[in-house]
Amino acid sequence: MADDKKEKWLNWLALTTLIFSASATLGSSKAGGYSGKAMSEQILASDQWAFYQAKSIKQHTYELQREALSLAMLPAAEPVQAKYKEAIDRIAKDASRYDAEKKEIKNAAADHEKNRDVAAKFAGLFGKAVLYLQVAIIVSALGALMKKQPLWLLSFAPGITGMIYFIRAFWLTW
Repeated sequence: MADDKKEKWLNWLALTTLIFSASATLGSSKAGGYSGKAMSEQILASDQWAFYQAKSIKQHTYELQREALSLAMLPAAEPVQAKYKEAIDRIAKDASRYDAEKKEIKNAAADHEKNRDVAAKFAGLFGKAVLYLQVAIIVSALGALMKKQPLWLLSFAPGITGMIYFIRAFWLTW
């Protein structure tokens, strides 16, 4: 009779360990996926900021040209001044175009940073779930090896905590 009781709780131990293990496996996969996405979004954001910086340098170059032409125009004759004015207007137009392009680039970089932050948040939640679930699996396995039901019951604390993180992360990503 005592063996039947022992057998029954060992079956439940196997089932809970299986649930913890399956959740940890899926959580680990999701954490890795979101971690990779966060890294990818960071790279894309960095590329956009480098592009932004290049546009800023080009814009500054145009502004310097405009200033140099404005100074050179002062002592020039009227027809030459008209040519200078035309070049200055063209350069000013190009410089303002860079302003608009920089705004678009800045928005794209900010979007990538937002996506990175979201992915990092989910990777962290799944990572915490995996950590707690692995501890639960270890304690549960120890209970099975030693055939001590209190050790198995002790595995519920980290196991339930891990499942809460797992379900929360899974729910938020759905």
